[in-house]
Amino acid sequence: MPVKTISLIDLKEGQKGIVVSVLGGYGVIQRLSDMGLTPGTEFEILRKGRLCPVEISIRGSKLVIGCGIATKILVKAKK
Repeated sequence: MPVKTISLIDLKEGQKGIVVSVLGGYGVIQRLSDMGLTPGTEFEILRKGRLCPVEISIRGSKLVIGCGIATKILVKAKK
């Protein structure tokens, strides 16, 4: 059964999720990987601007991600 994925930007503050994949070129994927955003990693949405950016907590660090990149990060929401 396929995993239902949504964009990182679709989650609400306080929600947790797991990174499934990242859409984009090698540079984008490598940069996000360097920051700890790799498939299978759990994170939590800390804050969202009215539209963007999105602040997340991942692997003990806080990251702020802009709209363009946040829409390319596919995640599975945790219940």
